[in-house]
Amino acid sequence: MRAVVLSGVTGVDDPWHDFEATSSALARIVVEAGLRCDVVPSSESHVAGLADADLLIVNCGAGSVLGPEGGTPDDLLPYLASPRPVLGIHAAANSFIATPAWGERLGVRWIEGVSMHPPIGPTVLQPADVDHEITRGLGAIDVVDERYSFLQADGGAVVLFAHQYRDAIHPLVLAREAHGRRTIYHALGHSLESYVSPSHQRLLTREVRWLINR
Repeated sequence: MRAVVLSGVTGVDDPWHDFEATSSALARIVVEAGLRCDVVPSSESHVAGLADADLLIVNCGAGSVLGPEGGTPDDLLPYLASPRPVLGIHAAANSFIATPAWGERLGVRWIEGVSMHPPIGPTVLQPADVDHEITRGLGAIDVVDERYSFLQADGGAVVLFAHQYRDAIHPLVLAREAHGRRTIYHALGHSLESYVSPSHQRLLTREVRWLINR
């Protein structure tokens, strides 16, 4: 099986994320989960071979464009409409704003002027009290990361991890299965420091395996 990571370009997508480093870390986890993996800049998604991909992972930000002219490549929309799985990482909630199908498939959006995060730092996240094969027996996630807050999330997803901030509960990892399609939004993954956490690596590995039903 083959995964494609659509990776942002730091300074083009945004200046806050080292997409090259985090996409490489993601690719290593995907390979260790048993898949082949290609990392492709989001601006070159028209040559990513999505028609032959078994898993799409999006790790890019607000400035990301699709295709050489900034339009939507022909193979992305069929992928999003297909039963094949999607994993959106961190800033993916704020990417491909001009492509409504992306927001509809991911089910989570960063809302400018509303969404935010407290300062980056160490945090311990406990799995939500739900019976899901991704988190069953997994335990807590100990990670240095940003904790996105006040995101807009559609209904229908199972919240696997969340955090409390300003007297509210904010989902961080959401999994949905609808119309034969599996989709995860994973709000962690701001920097390479996040990916050195063994517990975070285990969570991502489980997510990948759930997405491909392995």
